[in-house]
Amino acid sequence: MQQDSPLAAAARIAGIIALFAVLLSFYVWFTMPGALGGNFNLTDSNGRQVTQADLRAKPAAVFFGYTHCPDICPTTLFDLQNWLQKLGKSADNINVWFVTVDPERDTPQILHDYLANVSGRIIGISGPPQAVHKMVESFNIAARKVAGEDGDYTYDHTAAVLLLNKGGRLRGMIPYQEKDSIAIEQLKALADS
Repeated sequence: MQQDSPLAAAARIAGIIALFAVLLSFYVWFTMPGALGGNFNLTDSNGRQVTQADLRAKPAAVFFGYTHCPDICPTTLFDLQNWLQKLGKSADNINVWFVTVDPERDTPQILHDYLANVSGRIIGISGPPQAVHKMVESFNIAARKVAGEDGDYTYDHTAAVLLLNKGGRLRGMIPYQEKDSIAIEQLKALADS
């Protein structure tokens, strides 16, 4: 039996993750009619306290990931920045949040430094690991720590951007690597809501 090349194996894994994200998107979409997020008290990447009220203050795009992510997270964050630029003034009607699934490594300062390389509009959220993991679970986000070599680790996690209306109710999701035109249309509808 012939083994797959490392590139083919990586492509297969990326495909499985993308399929998982789409299936999870449908699950969340059809089973979570109310506001998401529960009660939490964490710290944003500017050192300010952030609670569920901040996520519900106006429409929001929320992405869960981590700074050591090799591909999905940086790609999604740069996509978000690009989409926001193309929205123009409408983007001011949306808060954009990057919630870490790896609070052990992603302190508010680490998130601040990381996001400074992407966009001044995207605000990171971190805090004590137990509190962050509780928040992640309250959004029904899949996040599983995967052991690597030499004590390192990665996370398998939901790769979609959640779109929440003012009040925190799920309005939709932008799957990983969505076409720009579709993502911008979804964000425009969110901004105008």
